[in-house]
Amino acid sequence: MAAKDFYNILGVPRNASQDDIKKAYRKLAMQYHPDRNPGDKAAEAQFKSINEAYEVIGDPQKRQAYDSGGSGFFEGFDGGFGRGGATNFGDVFSDVLSEFFGSGSQNSGRQQGEHILRQVELSFEEAALGKEISLKLARWESCAPCSGNGSKGGKSITVCSTCRGTGYIRVQQGFFHVQRTCGTCGGEGRMITEVCVHCSGKGRISVDRTITRSIPAGVQTGMRVRIGGEGHAGLNGGPPGDLFLDIVVRPHSVFSREGDDLVVDRNLSLTQAIFGASLEIPTLGAAYPMKVDPGTQPGTVKRVRGKGIVNPQNRNMGDLVIRFNVEIPTRLSKEQREALERFAEVSGETASGQTGGDGGLFSKVKSIFD
Repeated sequence: MAAKDFYNILGVPRNASQDDIKKAYRKLAMQYHPDRNPGDKAAEAQFKSINEAYEVIGDPQKRQAYDSGGSGFFEGFDGGFGRGGATNFGDVFSDVLSEFFGSGSQNSGRQQGEHILRQVELSFEEAALGKEISLKLARWESCAPCSGNGSKGGKSITVCSTCRGTGYIRVQQGFFHVQRTCGTCGGEGRMITEVCVHCSGKGRISVDRTITRSIPAGVQTGMRVRIGGEGHAGLNGGPPGDLFLDIVVRPHSVFSREGDDLVVDRNLSLTQAIFGASLEIPTLGAAYPMKVDPGTQPGTVKRVRGKGIVNPQNRNMGDLVIRFNVEIPTRLSKEQREALERFAEVSGETASGQTGGDGGLFSKVKSIFD
């Protein structure tokens, strides 16, 4: 029977460090574990070979003997399953199981408090400029009389004798150890001999609290603002959770938003579009004075740099964007009609709006009334 190459099985060179061998073993054990390959006989056989190889070259003394005489020194080896010499293997494999199944409760019951989520509705101006808000919350807070540990006077606590304060126990199952939550203390690692009467041993009490915080300028619908440490209190000295605010912005009758740009749609009268005008463009602050050029066409867009909305992430300012539309009158007085007809004649248009070309302004206006 040919000697087995344990180094080749684990995919490491013969001069690999013990740490490298351990890492290689853990990776392969996760890959070929029977729970990840149910019914796969080839994976099961590979899993056994991996364990056999690690039991030998994962132990410095056995590795030295193996390097001297090859795997023949370990004929009849059963992978260490059920043998007292498999301690090294069991320790490493429990680490693999921790990754595969979860590490259990190793923090002696310390748990971060739950997060709180609220929806906040803002006006367009409040979202763009920032707003200080007050929120009423019903949340768990640390019980002051017991300092949050749930015992009377904060002192009636003993270490769990079953898990010795770790919150978990290790159980031997066949050839490996499994880490489980301690059933005696529920994973907290401690026992309360006399509970606090104020919180009934929970370490927390429900409190109605009003908090005031500032919403940063530039938020918009769909954004989530995090306020650290304003969630529920943690358990057994764990950190508090956070408060998250989901932003909803109400639409505005004048303004709209495109990215960080503040957009204003402005209508021009027929004469303003023809002759030009001086206007006051509304913004989120003082009105912005703007000159409209003579002959401004419908759909003309003007952009004013840096007069938009601040970006809450990088603090850059967007632009003010003005989109012009020309209002065509739908009712004309006799004098207005006569004036437009005279304009048409001067422009080379007939009273019917026909020209030698593609028509003109008068034909567009007249078509409304024909």
